[in-house]
Amino acid sequence: MRVTGGMISDNLIEIIKRNTERMLETQNKIATGKKNRLPRDNPADVANAIAYKKALYELGIFEKNIDDASARLKFTDSTLASVTDILHRIRELGVQGANGIYTKEDRAKIAAEIDELLRELVDLANSKYKGKAIFAGNDTLEDPFKVFETYSKYAGERVIQKVEYLGDMGNQNRQIGEGAIISINAPGNEVFWAENSMLFSDVDASNYIVAKDSVVRINGVEIKFKAGDNIETIVNRINNAGVSVRASVNRRNGGIILETTSARDIWVEDIGGSTVMQELGVISGKNPPKNISPTARFFGGTVFDMVMHLRDSLYMDDIEDVGSRALAGIDLALDNVLKYRAELGSKANRLEIVKKRIIDNKTAFEEILSRTEDVDVAESITKLKTLEVAYQAALGVTARIIQHTLLDFLR
Repeated sequence: MRVTGGMISDNLIEIIKRNTERMLETQNKIATGKKNRLPRDNPADVANAIAYKKALYELGIFEKNIDDASARLKFTDSTLASVTDILHRIRELGVQGANGIYTKEDRAKIAAEIDELLRELVDLANSKYKGKAIFAGNDTLEDPFKVFETYSKYAGERVIQKVEYLGDMGNQNRQIGEGAIISINAPGNEVFWAENSMLFSDVDASNYIVAKDSVVRINGVEIKFKAGDNIETIVNRINNAGVSVRASVNRRNGGIILETTSARDIWVEDIGGSTVMQELGVISGKNPPKNISPTARFFGGTVFDMVMHLRDSLYMDDIEDVGSRALAGIDLALDNVLKYRAELGSKANRLEIVKKRIIDNKTAFEEILSRTEDVDVAESITKLKTLEVAYQAALGVTARIIQHTLLDFLR
């Protein structure tokens, strides 16, 4: 093969060109701090980097949700701590009022103080976090508890007669991990309830048969009934639904009985055109809990009911009731509030553990992403110096080889 001067020249120029491109590429890496400027530079690394960034983005969202949930739970626990303190004070006053050394006038003064504490309890139950009621379920824009007052001849003034819950039973959830959800609230008709609730229907259901496939909702859980189900099947379906209510049949009149498994209200709805609960005499319409059938009997009291009971017993100078049923009701109220405070503590501990894991995972992904994306500056500078030396050498060689012109040969 004949090697001409032009071929040598072209080859040397190509070498210089490649060296120049490598130097520019290395300079760009040093300037940007990234290994790959375009996806085609290293498709595998770029794909991995995208996956790592997505994981970091999701972890960031989970961490933000955890911070929000932790702050919300801390505020709720602080509120319930104040509720607990007030209930302890009310109990102390009740014990004091049950003492026989006090006069009727003394007990009236104690009752008046309890009425003031009752108002403070309602204010706490209507507490808001960032403008939203924390004990209202999902209906957070309005106060969940409404006070009704009436004149008391024993107190000689208007006192709270009833405290009604206006919220719902909705849960507010936060996602704190892949498939991990935590509830950050507790509806007021659970937290501020004191007794297990019971609902007795007076309708004999011994021969009752469900006419068509139907769906009911009990305390937020949907339960399906099939056409042809009898009362025993209905009871079994309710008890196997995982709802916080147990069903049974009243052996005296054949009516259905619903009882909560813990201190909370009972909410029952017929949905999707169902009329099962109405036919069983449990409810008479929509919008629980105000839809309980007028023929049904309901038992169960709130924290406020227990406090009003103690207050009224003191006003009426009923020492025996104060020292027995009234104080027992306050104990039930305290137990339920403390139970929810314990649940809040468990959730807070879980959030702390999950956040630590997320921080560790973020650190690991950031390190992997850095190794995938970021350039080793020291190594790149060394490489650039080597390329510059090679470039200068190539320039020198090229200059010596192709320095002769036509005039040199004409001399």
